[in-house]
Amino acid sequence: MFITTKYSGYNRHGEQTAAGRFLILLQPDTSSTKYPFYSDTCHVCGVQKDNHPTDLGPDFVADCDEHGIYARLKALSELKGTDGYEDKREEIIDLWEKNNHDRHVDGCPKCDAAKAYRAVCRAFRPTASKTPLHAIVRYVRMRQCGAWMMGSAVVGKHRLGLSGSYGSDGLPKSVPDEVYEAGIELPQELYDAWNHGGGWNGAGSEATAMRAWALANFPRTKADVLRRLRGAK
Repeated sequence: MFITTKYSGYNRHGEQTAAGRFLILLQPDTSSTKYPFYSDTCHVCGVQKDNHPTDLGPDFVADCDEHGIYARLKALSELKGTDGYEDKREEIIDLWEKNNHDRHVDGCPKCDAAKAYRAVCRAFRPTASKTPLHAIVRYVRMRQCGAWMMGSAVVGKHRLGLSGSYGSDGLPKSVPDEVYEAGIELPQELYDAWNHGGGWNGAGSEATAMRAWALANFPRTKADVLRRLRGAK
C-alpha cells in the first residue's frame, strides 16, 4: 500500500502506473525452520506431536463390523434397488442428525470398545503458530499487468515480487527469515483492524490507520532524500 506517491496515473500505453513509498506486510515463509508455520502441539487435545496417539499402534481397535459406518453403508449399498433401500437410508440419516454422528449401539461390546478407543484424539492436527506480522516500507514502482498492479522491492539481498496492497493483494507477503526480521512488528490493534477490515484483494477499512502508523514509524531515510534529489523520489 502506497503511503506516499511520487506519481500515479497512466503511461503512453494506457497502463496504470504508480510509484512511491510502499508499505509491505511480512510473514515468515512456510518453509522457515526458525519461524515454523505450525507448532508441534495438537490443537484438539494439546498433546505434543512426538507423544500423540495414532491409529498405527498395537492397541488399534476397529469400528464395529455391524454398527460401524462402513458396515452400515455396505448394508445400504446391498439394498440398492430394493424396497428397503429408502428406509435404511433414512435410518442412517436419522442417526447422523439425532446422535451427532454416533452410529454405535449402547450395550454392543464392539461398539463400546470402538467408542472407548476413539475417545482419545488419534489424528494429530497441528496448531498454527501465532507469529506476529511485520511491516517494512520500501520505494516501489508499480505497473498494471492485466487486472493487477505489479512491482518489486529490494530488502537486503532479496528482491520481492509485489502485487496489490501490502505486497500480496491485501495479504502479507511470505518472505525469507532475514527479510521478516528486517521489518518491525505490526501492533495488535492494527492487526485486528486489518483482520476485520473487509478488504478483498486490497486494503480494507484499516487503510487510513495503517498508513498513519507507517508514516509515523518509517520516517524518510537518507537514501530516500538522495533518491528524491536525483529525481527518482
